[in-house]
Amino acid sequence: MKQHSKTYYNDILLKLAQKLFGLEYLHYGFFEPGDPINLEGLRIAQQRYTDKILSVIPKDVKTILDVGCGAGGNAKAMVNAGYKVTCIDPDPYLLEKTQSATNRRVTTITGLYENTVGIEPESMDLVLMSESCQYINPTEGWKLHSQVVKSGGYVMAVDFFITKEIDQSYLSKSGHRLQSFVEESARWGFELVNKEDITPQTAPTMDLYQEIIFGKVFPVCEAVFEFVQRKFPKIYRILTFFMQEKILFLKEKYSHQDSKTFSKYKTYFILLFKKK
Repeated sequence: MKQHSKTYYNDILLKLAQKLFGLEYLHYGFFEPGDPINLEGLRIAQQRYTDKILSVIPKDVKTILDVGCGAGGNAKAMVNAGYKVTCIDPDPYLLEKTQSATNRRVTTITGLYENTVGIEPESMDLVLMSESCQYINPTEGWKLHSQVVKSGGYVMAVDFFITKEIDQSYLSKSGHRLQSFVEESARWGFELVNKEDITPQTAPTMDLYQEIIFGKVFPVCEAVFEFVQRKFPKIYRILTFFMQEKILFLKEKYSHQDSKTFSKYKTYFILLFKKK
């Protein structure tokens, strides 16, 4: 099975964010009213996000499979809470960061969840997908969950889902459609037992994301283009010819990545499913 290009490029961005901003967590923040929408506020909100996940884990869970573990922030919190954690990620760099964050107290598996071998059947009390389920085909994902989760065990999806039809080409199409995702779970023997909408708390992350894109990323790119224009005018003309429309599209796309637009089309849920 071929690698997912979205996952591949997402991991590059995650590594960049981790290196540039020193973020321990590579997921949305859980903001409370009055929190500053800046990097320091994000660090606090991300810790609160992880605390929220731990608060929803059922009492009878002991073993957890963390699918798409990022830099290991969630895994660190879970092992500190006494859980036995196995982490899967396609990126060796992020898995090494996870091992470092957890003092090598987790088992790690390199690869995509869909391609993974070596997980014992019905060996996990809970599969956690914190902002990773959107990269996994729902049918393939639920088939795997049904194989690795114990009878009476759980799947927790903490992610955003499309809840309104995407009606503009420049809008982000990331995320599964909620209804079809839940319906697919039932086909593989899972029942939705808890559903919590945390969009108001997570959506402010998009405002910070947009601010970084327009305040830091685009200005750096423009400076590079200006340098090329002055130093290598022929190359600049070629780049402009091939990339001008793409750049304009990206500016249009990211101008609609704010919390208001996000909340119009998507809803961020904590979904807890139980295997029948």
